[in-house]
Amino acid sequence: MPDELSEDPVTRLYILITRYTVITGLPDIESYRKIIRDKPGRCIFRGCTEPIAWEDRKGENFLCEGHYHLIKQWISDARKGLIPGKHTAIFSQDPGRSS
Repeated sequence: MPDELSEDPVTRLYILITRYTVITGLPDIESYRKIIRDKPGRCIFRGCTEPIAWEDRKGENFLCEGHYHLIKQWISDARKGLIPGKHTAIFSQDPGRSS
């Protein structure tokens, strides 16, 4: 994914979302809720066949357990990348140097 490495964190997140899911916008992951009853639907990740476990506020965009945690991590990583400073790898001039 060399093209993603050169992009800013928000663009990189958008690329991941559009490449691996069937949605085109950033999900409001904070509004997702655990599905507690059987419900028909598929995870928004392309080709995923795992049972759905999470749904958005509207009950339209579903995620399986693993992909829910993956998207949360992607969003967290993007947020960290937006915080400037020498301790943020995305903004580091020397990413191999530890602080």
